[in-house]
Amino acid sequence: MLEGYKIAAVCVSRIYEEVINEFIEALCTALTPHNWRVIVYQTGSDLYHKTRFSIGEMAVFDLMDPSYVDAVILFGDKLLDPDCVDRICERMQPHGIPVLMLNVVRSGCSSIVFDYEEGFSEVIRHLMHVHHITDFHMIAGLRDNSFSDARIEVMRQVLAELDIPFGPERISYGDFWSSPARAAVKKLVEEHRVPQAIVCANDTMAIAACAELAVNGYRVPQDVIVTGFDGLKAIYYSFPKITSAKCDFNELGRTAADLLLRQDAGEPIPEETRLIPQLILQESCGCAPKQDIDVIDFINNASDAFNRFRNEDDKLAEISAAILSAPDLHALTDCMRQGVFYCMTVMLKREYIDPSLDPLKMHSATTFGEELYTAYDSDYEVYERQFHPRTGLVPRLDVLLRKGTPLIFSALHHVDIPLGYICFHYQSYENSNFLKINQITISLNAALAGLRSRLYQEHLQEVVEEMYQYDSLTGLFNRSAFLQNTRSLTALPHDTLTLVLCDMDGLKYINDHFSHQEGDNAISIAAAALHEACPQGFCCRYGGDEFISLLPGKQDETAIRDAIRHFLEKYNVSSRKPYKVSVSIGIVSSDCESFERMFERADAAMYLEKQEKPHRRG
Repeated sequence: MLEGYKIAAVCVSRIYEEVINEFIEALCTALTPHNWRVIVYQTGSDLYHKTRFSIGEMAVFDLMDPSYVDAVILFGDKLLDPDCVDRICERMQPHGIPVLMLNVVRSGCSSIVFDYEEGFSEVIRHLMHVHHITDFHMIAGLRDNSFSDARIEVMRQVLAELDIPFGPERISYGDFWSSPARAAVKKLVEEHRVPQAIVCANDTMAIAACAELAVNGYRVPQDVIVTGFDGLKAIYYSFPKITSAKCDFNELGRTAADLLLRQDAGEPIPEETRLIPQLILQESCGCAPKQDIDVIDFINNASDAFNRFRNEDDKLAEISAAILSAPDLHALTDCMRQGVFYCMTVMLKREYIDPSLDPLKMHSATTFGEELYTAYDSDYEVYERQFHPRTGLVPRLDVLLRKGTPLIFSALHHVDIPLGYICFHYQSYENSNFLKINQITISLNAALAGLRSRLYQEHLQEVVEEMYQYDSLTGLFNRSAFLQNTRSLTALPHDTLTLVLCDMDGLKYINDHFSHQEGDNAISIAAAALHEACPQGFCCRYGGDEFISLLPGKQDETAIRDAIRHFLEKYNVSSRKPYKVSVSIGIVSSDCESFERMFERADAAMYLEKQEKPHRRG
């Protein structure tokens, strides 16, 4: 349970398909009054090709925590990576969480399947018994495709009931698409083999077949009957309207909800439940449609939907460009607070907002890490940025669940590296909203990955620049960087500057008698002494054992000397090294001299001090 509600987790791909929308609405409507809530985990592709991109998409299923999921509903015919399906089932099994498979029969799971074979046979029997057709031709789908082969076998078995011959010459292949289907019909026309009825394995091919027949002067259904299968909405608006059989996803949703509620009540449920597709009789077989459809209204709605999609796609392109050029990750909110980003929350992995981490590598032990960053929440102007996933999926989860409509999650990822996820919480079941989910996810994937890569490149550039600016041993500016950074100061003749020059005493003796490693140690200590004494200055390792600091204003020369010597004396006592670290110092101030002239005077003062020192070796 989550926030007091039982959770039905739906795993599916391509949520923009209208039938998935119908299923989710029917499921939520049936479950919500019984204290259940629906959370949908969806991928944009069906995962068939197992690419690195699909690995990134599949990260969304790792959000499905067995600690709060009470049942899983898995579309076996929509998620075509068997390894992904296996992982989901195996994660739930140790916790005793039931998995309800849709349209696929799997051992250990209850299944609800459409009896496609029975539905397809109903179409054929209608032609045989009502229209007395004996001369058939079938346009199948792809060769060696299980769905297509199953429908060919149904055709063969049903025709055999009346001893109607059905050999290979009565089968064409339309690949489930329009163009191949039209080519198959054209060949029938050219070979003068147009039958009494053309039975198509899906509606798309049936609509294409009618179009090709009309081009060649054949009337449907007067000259030849055409049927389809699947019950797409387009069959009600085609000319003629297509006879077909519909897999009712509303019924599928209600049946799934009923099985969950029965199981919740302790009742046994069947291992397999079969739903028969509904026969739809229309003009293409000579039957009158049961309802008159307003084609103009359909065209207007389709046009409005397309224009809205196109406008929002343009807006997404603008937002993506703004994200790509954002100065930093904290500017994301302003970029996303636009009209198309409503009813959604964007969560990013904590590591995503660290520009120093390589975006092409995983840096957390778990898919989404131990801490998330709320990059955007459409419902709130101000919201908590840092968020711990163990406290829920998104901030204010209780408020969202209380509304009763589904929460829909999509993974954000850079190829196969998870970046975070989006939670869509639309308050209606309009298909236009569901259509936007993949559109938004794809746009944000590209924009966020691009921004993250850009910031990482900028970080690397800063690192490289820093490497070239700083001496690796002492951490002070190197000579080139020092001159570049102080050029503007020395170019102002009316500003007083103080230059401090230090030269090490006895470095060669330390190198020769105690190793170059000890010599390097002495160099770093001398540099630290100068930096400690001149914290406001530009400090530089000017030569091998020579250091300078340029400070604004006239400085207290005695204070600087005392600070350097005190630092070194303290080190020499505490280190117990067999040698002493010491430096000779030259300090000058000026408000009109060039850097070169100031350096000459400081160098002369430093050498004067060095000459006055006794020869020291340790």
